[in-house]
Amino acid sequence: MKPSEIHRGSIISLHRVGRTNAQRARQLHICKQTVSRWLQRHKDTRNLTDKPRTGRPPCTTSEQDQQIRIAVEKNPLTTSLRVIEHQNLWKPHLTEANIEKRLEYALEFCEKPAIFWENVVFLDEKTFYSTNRKATKVWRQNGTRYDGQHVVSDGRSGRIGAALFGWVYASGVGELTDIGRGRFTGVKYVKLLEDVFLPSVRLLNPYPSQFFLLQDNSPIHNAEVVKNWFKAHPEINVLPLPPRSPDLNQFEHVWAAMEKQASDPLPLGSLPNRNAVIQKALAPWEHQRGRDAGQALCLNLTELMPRRLNSVIEAGGAYTKY
Repeated sequence: MKPSEIHRGSIISLHRVGRTNAQRARQLHICKQTVSRWLQRHKDTRNLTDKPRTGRPPCTTSEQDQQIRIAVEKNPLTTSLRVIEHQNLWKPHLTEANIEKRLEYALEFCEKPAIFWENVVFLDEKTFYSTNRKATKVWRQNGTRYDGQHVVSDGRSGRIGAALFGWVYASGVGELTDIGRGRFTGVKYVKLLEDVFLPSVRLLNPYPSQFFLLQDNSPIHNAEVVKNWFKAHPEINVLPLPPRSPDLNQFEHVWAAMEKQASDPLPLGSLPNRNAVIQKALAPWEHQRGRDAGQALCLNLTELMPRRLNSVIEAGGAYTKY
């Protein structure tokens, strides 16, 4: 391991008081070759700082580094992917065409007032998993290996997933339902729209009241059978979300808040089956339904839409902080 600047200064100090390389290495817990190298560096340059390096620049700021450190100290059993998602560090790759479409979209909709977005329903799907994994990485400092918060209880192996479909709007969360087993197709999506989405959203917007709908650019959402279904329901105006734009879909933040609440492991002794995973995901969703906190979250995300669009414009269509 590279010695710190304090260790490097100690090497010089111990040299000046007559200690041998072996004594210095033993006292500082570093190898003799490292001691010799830094003594020679100091003799040649009178400098103990690192030389400038070429290569890839840091991907995170010092503020983000601190946020990551706090996150793993708070939950040592978290995954790097979850840290990336919660700290909003992951960004999709954007091509020139993606950037151009994002900018065009932002310019088209940036003048829409917040009240426009209050009449938009957001749809999405997400797969939730049981927390049983074959191996768990633990983020910890040296000397804390057997602290209680750094130990994972033994449990059954295997990982079970369940895909769910849901919708949200400015006043809160709508319905969340199990997509079912097997491959998700356009035909399945149409059935969800017909049997779950439309009846539940009509409780808020009675027919023939029109409303806007926003969904991502999944191939399933763009299947011919899905397009035909929307043509048969002209009262639903589908907004054209540009590709690679999770920052323009407020549902991503709802999922993140929900997943955070559903991240606790299943109780010890419980059988991790698919139904248990579904119920664990439904619990935070139902907790938000009709509550001030859930309504405040969705309304706040809706009111942020103009700001998100302006951020895309300021970035020239590139990444934003959202």
